[in-house]
Amino acid sequence: MLFLPKKEIPLRDFIPHNYIDIHSHILPGIDDGVKTIYEAAFLIEKFASLGIKKIITTPHIMQQVWPNTSEIITQKLSEIQALVNTLDIPSIEILAGAEYMLDDLFQQRLKNKDILPIANTYVLIEMSTFSAPLNLNELLFEIKLAGYTPLLAHPERYTFYNSIKEFEALKRQGVLFQMNLLSLSGYYGAKVKETAIKLMNAGFMDFTGSDIHNNHQFETLEKGFPSKLIKKLLPIMQRNRFFNR
Repeated sequence: MLFLPKKEIPLRDFIPHNYIDIHSHILPGIDDGVKTIYEAAFLIEKFASLGIKKIITTPHIMQQVWPNTSEIITQKLSEIQALVNTLDIPSIEILAGAEYMLDDLFQQRLKNKDILPIANTYVLIEMSTFSAPLNLNELLFEIKLAGYTPLLAHPERYTFYNSIKEFEALKRQGVLFQMNLLSLSGYYGAKVKETAIKLMNAGFMDFTGSDIHNNHQFETLEKGFPSKLIKKLLPIMQRNRFFNR
């Protein structure tokens, strides 16, 4: 018997109305995302072609690698906003937060109240893919003490967590989870995809993001997913409309 591969449903066919992308790297030349303003414009046009009206882009802030400042990010954002006004595309709003590595630089910026949150409340954080910081609990406490909610970027990619119980411990501490849509495509490998599905099934995923850095990733994302995955994914994607407030 011939078994045909399961057909993937393109992203444009199921993306929720008023979906807001809350994780991307489309401010040019300040991290490992797009390098030029032309690449940024191209990706913004592709976001708009999916019907997306609002993007909250999140450049990396990482000690000794991408030690961006609020001023650098704000300036780049202004340049992109000016560019969008000249493009012949449907109206799209570009805002910026940041994706903070949990390192000494982040801790210092938190103490200095120099944070670019998402929707004034959520701080997008990430960890090394090799291990969690030794002072993770302290950092999470400090984030909440400062009046923010920690939003962990792509928890499915932290393969040093070997069980659902370890993720559950983070949830108990009030950490929200943002899943990368690319994880479900297998872009980061089979183990990451498997973990993403497990966390979805456990009801742990709160929001989604594209985490787009370049056009190759966007083309992968556009292909979509099998309908079986979409049924579980859609309710999570729909929660992103919360950031439309």
